[in-house]
Amino acid sequence: MSATNNDLLEIVILNKRYSVPTEATIMQAMEYAGYQFTVRGSGCRGGVCGACSCVYRLPDQIEPVTGLACQTKVIDGMQVLQIPFFPVNKANYKLEDLEPTAEQMLEIYPDITKCMGCNTCTRSCPMEINVMGNMSDVLQGKIEKISVDTVGCIMCGLCATRCPVGLTPYLYTMLCRRLDGRHIKKAFIDIPPRMKEIEDGKYAEELDRLVAMPEDELKVLYTESQNDKRII
Repeated sequence: MSATNNDLLEIVILNKRYSVPTEATIMQAMEYAGYQFTVRGSGCRGGVCGACSCVYRLPDQIEPVTGLACQTKVIDGMQVLQIPFFPVNKANYKLEDLEPTAEQMLEIYPDITKCMGCNTCTRSCPMEINVMGNMSDVLQGKIEKISVDTVGCIMCGLCATRCPVGLTPYLYTMLCRRLDGRHIKKAFIDIPPRMKEIEDGKYAEELDRLVAMPEDELKVLYTESQNDKRII
């Protein structure tokens, strides 16, 4: 990323002041300033993996703000700190031995009852999930509902960084999604026979043909297959 002096603004990264491009994201600005993100700290670079959590404070603002470095645009005078990892207490459990109930959730994560209803977790979520509402649903045992409502969760952990009583909402909702998939959702009956066909080599010849196909022909074939799809 290149820029002229007229296209630069000043931000503070780890207590050092840098001039960075005005249209840059925090991630791009940090790299422009010479910082190298780790593999985990780079992730998808598209707001999907949740690996580039950061905290920043804007000029004349008391409260710090959290966000994803790859999605948050720089603002003149902002102070930035990356959060490559936030320590939390993660419970150990065997999914097969659990029940999809509120009582089970409280047994594994009893601190859920400490929720103050301040809604800070919801305000910190970059995916705009109603995190505080999910905490209420957990206490009511609405496991399947939570699984649907939190499908957009990218496990960035920003809700945990901002909770005043140290709760970890993203871990609770992840457990709900696992419970839903393991104990509530019905298994897809077509999967076992299809897996057997794959193991028996039914599609091996077709796969070899596709692998050997020139890239331009493969693109045409893919486009045609997408156009042939029918909404049922």
